[in-house]
Amino acid sequence: MSTAAPIRLGYAINQWKPNFDDFTRVEQHERALKVIAACGFTGVELRGGTGRWDPLGRPASITATYGSTGTFLDLVRRTGLAAVSSWYVDPGEPVDEELSRGRSILDPAQHSDIARSLLPFAEFLAEAGGSRLVVRALPAAWSLEPPLDRTRIAHAAAGWNTVGAAVADTGVRLSLHVDCLSAAADGNTLTALLAETDPALVGLTLDTAELTVAGLDPVQVFDTHHDRVDHLHLKDTRHVDMDGERLAPYAEASFLSEGGTRGVERWFYECGTAGGLVDFPALAERLRAHAWAGWAVFESDQTPNPARSAMLNGWYAQRLLPR
Repeated sequence: MSTAAPIRLGYAINQWKPNFDDFTRVEQHERALKVIAACGFTGVELRGGTGRWDPLGRPASITATYGSTGTFLDLVRRTGLAAVSSWYVDPGEPVDEELSRGRSILDPAQHSDIARSLLPFAEFLAEAGGSRLVVRALPAAWSLEPPLDRTRIAHAAAGWNTVGAAVADTGVRLSLHVDCLSAAADGNTLTALLAETDPALVGLTLDTAELTVAGLDPVQVFDTHHDRVDHLHLKDTRHVDMDGERLAPYAEASFLSEGGTRGVERWFYECGTAGGLVDFPALAERLRAHAWAGWAVFESDQTPNPARSAMLNGWYAQRLLPR
């Protein structure tokens, strides 16, 4: 129905950090950025973190490691990348620098603190040529007292509206990410949460593999919420959680890390992997039909070889998406 949309290709750098001390030196950062650029991507997405072992986890950590934001951005551009496209942050994770054990978007008393904590990420992105501050939409389902009723969903939505308004002044937009463990990985809950948030302030990040593992069809989710989808996380999976293990206590360890009762070695794969369940051609057709524009950030979480995964994703990206 329309011409190809100007989709920009980005890559998530989090896959280069499988263990807490594996990605701490400047030369390691430079090598990863060069690989990302060589594979045809023009942006990099960072992931929020804390402490000395995560020097790219926070704007202040980048400044401490590189001397200034500008020095790091010079490195990014020197390697051939145009921007730090986006930053993923989960406000529920502990932050050593703020003496915080994590904050809940479900608690209205914590909304202002969440907004204050996330604002520096948006300010960094504005300087770095980025456009999306990606946040975990809701905490893990197992960690919440049931039921997650309309009142609590409305509390979360109000919080994200507060954060969205705070970061909008920087020119960066807030986007909600739904992972397979999140309480938002439910069609009704996601619809209710989006209905309560302000479309002018809050968008949706579509993560193809996370939704699939949770039993949702990412193409259908895009069809339903295409007017809210403003960021993409693209990766594949060969598995769906049919037994509800993702809802069990401490699923981060028992399900994602240890593979659950099936002993799944990897939940996530490169796009186009043989046996992959995500229908990427169908999603690409929908993107073209809606003239979708934005950053499509490729990922390969749990990969044993980040550089090889970036090459496979780069090959697939250049044949799949209009740019």
